[in-house]
Amino acid sequence: MNPYIEAQIFNIKSMAKVFNQSCKMAAMKDDGKISKEEAKQLSKIQATVERFCKELDKIK
Repeated sequence: MNPYIEAQIFNIKSMAKVFNQSCKMAAMKDDGKISKEEAKQLSKIQATVERFCKELDKIK
């Protein structure tokens, strides 16, 4: 694989994981707790990030 494309894939996967963590921190920011609604949203975000990263792994 082109090393530049491989580097971009690595970069976007890292950014997706940071996005996932940032969403978790944002959910805790307002009241220090994760509500049921926030937990549901976070679960969907995490699943989407994982699917996205798996699809990128298939390219290699």
